[in-house]
Amino acid sequence: MKLALRFRLPALSLGLALLAPSCFWLNTQRWPAPMEGPTGDELPPDPHPHLPGPEEATVFRHADPVQFRPAGALAGYPLVFFDKKARATAGACVIVSAGGRAEVLWPSGSSVVMFGQAVGWIGSPGRGEPLFEFQDVDRASIEMKAGDNVRLLGGALLFGDSGPYLIERSRADIVVLKNQSKSPVTLAFRDEVYELAPGQEVDLPVVSTGTAPEEPPADARLLAGRGFQVEVSGELARGDDGHALRLQANGPATLDGLGVRVRLQAGESATFKSLGEPRDEVPEAPAEPPTDGPADEPTPTDGERR
Repeated sequence: MKLALRFRLPALSLGLALLAPSCFWLNTQRWPAPMEGPTGDELPPDPHPHLPGPEEATVFRHADPVQFRPAGALAGYPLVFFDKKARATAGACVIVSAGGRAEVLWPSGSSVVMFGQAVGWIGSPGRGEPLFEFQDVDRASIEMKAGDNVRLLGGALLFGDSGPYLIERSRADIVVLKNQSKSPVTLAFRDEVYELAPGQEVDLPVVSTGTAPEEPPADARLLAGRGFQVEVSGELARGDDGHALRLQANGPATLDGLGVRVRLQAGESATFKSLGEPRDEVPEAPAEPPTDGPADEPTPTDGERR
């Protein structure tokens, strides 16, 4: 018995010594591990730089999977269930995969909650940037304070001082904006500025050229047609032909109207015409033809009544 024990003790010591190096490769991740999501290398291309800034916010993970990429970092890391929030500064990125839910909260009380697949960047209002920028989104709810603005998918800017404002991607090329607050909200979309009253909603197209607000040229002016307007810049000669607006360029010129942009050189011309007739010139409906019913009987006089 003692002899067998003497042989077992050295063998046990040798086995423990061989297992000791493998302890450095043990998985110490708490269970369950975070769900996998897209990494920073898989983000869609973004034309705007996202530099670190002094503004601070807090990122909360409400449902997995959510990844957080700090400002200036080349890659992100998942927010796990035992560490659901992260301190963020301007330039940080929040990546939400399908089924996830994340919230970005600012000290002022403004917040952005993202549901499902989304990619968002925290901006620096001190540098003139939006408070938050969406690079991808399925559905999100926005709460803002006075002076805040958020860049929507495509580049359009949303200005408001309350909330919630709901954005939802109904199709690959359509984003629906709903004003669920009790006050109006302003939307700057390309060369137009819209105001949505409480309860109103609008479909915003996602176009390849972007939807960011456009600054008109210094020499831009508006020319009114019959039921439409054309923004022009450059030297032009105007001619009206009935319901059409004909413009001939005396030099390089740009015309914006009726959903198109036309660039002209000297001697070239373009004609804009509304698709329908003006309301004040719509022909009246023809009178109904008389019926062949019996003629009215004459009213009897006082003598005939007697």
